[in-house]
Amino acid sequence: MHIKENLQKAPLGWPLAIASVGTVASAFAGKKLHLAFGTAWGVLSLWHAWQHCGKMKKDVAKAQEFLRTGLAPEGQRPDAYTLALARYANHQRFSQ
Repeated sequence: MHIKENLQKAPLGWPLAIASVGTVASAFAGKKLHLAFGTAWGVLSLWHAWQHCGKMKKDVAKAQEFLRTGLAPEGQRPDAYTLALARYANHQRFSQ
């Protein structure tokens, strides 16, 4: 379980920036190098999206709890966007 937690918490800002700059910079340097940087950028982007998806699921669950109970977890009210997602998720669940 530690590996999954480490993967979800791994900072990807610098690797994504390097891969994106490398992709643009290698556009005229050679096809293989450009393909390698582009592949790295794509993989890191998907990894980052997976991390973000997990965070959003947790945020929506907290917002749904807030809508249900009126009590904000950790004393912080969810932002409007997250509350809207939670309302939509509740609506979808009850409309089926």
